[in-house]
Amino acid sequence: MSRVLLLILLAGCQSLDGFLYDPLEADGHDLSTAVIPSHEDLTIRTPDGETLHAVFVPSSGRRPEVTLIYLHGQSHHIGKSWPRIEYLYPLGYNIVALDPRGYGKSTGTPTEKGLQIDLAATRAFLLDRPDVDAKHLVYYGRSFGGALAIELAAQAAPAALITESTFTSVAAMVKDGAYVDLPRSFVANDRWDSIGKIRDIAAPYLVLHGTADPYVQFKYAGELVAAHRGPHQLVAVSGADHGNLPEVMGQVEYRRSIASFVDAF
Repeated sequence: MSRVLLLILLAGCQSLDGFLYDPLEADGHDLSTAVIPSHEDLTIRTPDGETLHAVFVPSSGRRPEVTLIYLHGQSHHIGKSWPRIEYLYPLGYNIVALDPRGYGKSTGTPTEKGLQIDLAATRAFLLDRPDVDAKHLVYYGRSFGGALAIELAAQAAPAALITESTFTSVAAMVKDGAYVDLPRSFVANDRWDSIGKIRDIAAPYLVLHGTADPYVQFKYAGELVAAHRGPHQLVAVSGADHGNLPEVMGQVEYRRSIASFVDAF
């Protein structure tokens, strides 16, 4: 987060929570079949009464026992994230893309507590399917979705955890984005303490981050890896910013990095 943006938020007495989530509704939700020929729409009910929308993309054949849960960033929904799902499709895993509460076609308003409920409900829903193997779940979170992926890994260990361009905590974002030393609670209610959670996660952990990311600093990637106690790998993508990591890597290398890590476990 830029210092200028944070100061604007403070000057307007706005909470950082609204900026953190910034959910997109369902406009632009048509999903192309150019790369992915078919998908299944899922409706997931949460214990607190929300209705979540997700899509299930069946494996293209290489490793149908693996299911990758993809968690998008703050200003995305499934439709906007579809090009990334298309990048991942040739890996041959089942892919589940989730719109948590408030995003896309899902009901509700995002909060840390609510999103934690969504993640648990989604995992439980998927494990009721005969084509989803609990032993071969992979969680992939991009940007803010990285905090969701780490939260889900803290709830229930995956076969592998992947984050891309994510932060260590809201407190760190506030500290690094302000000219003065402000407490997190001054501008945000939610914590998303990924650095604290990752210390207790032993699942294999792959971290992807662009070295030129002006929004979520590259240093967070190193801090997350250093705090993780299990097998891990940091892929530093030279020159990539917050939104173009696969394009800078090249799609072939992007997929190779993911496949070689996931397939090792």
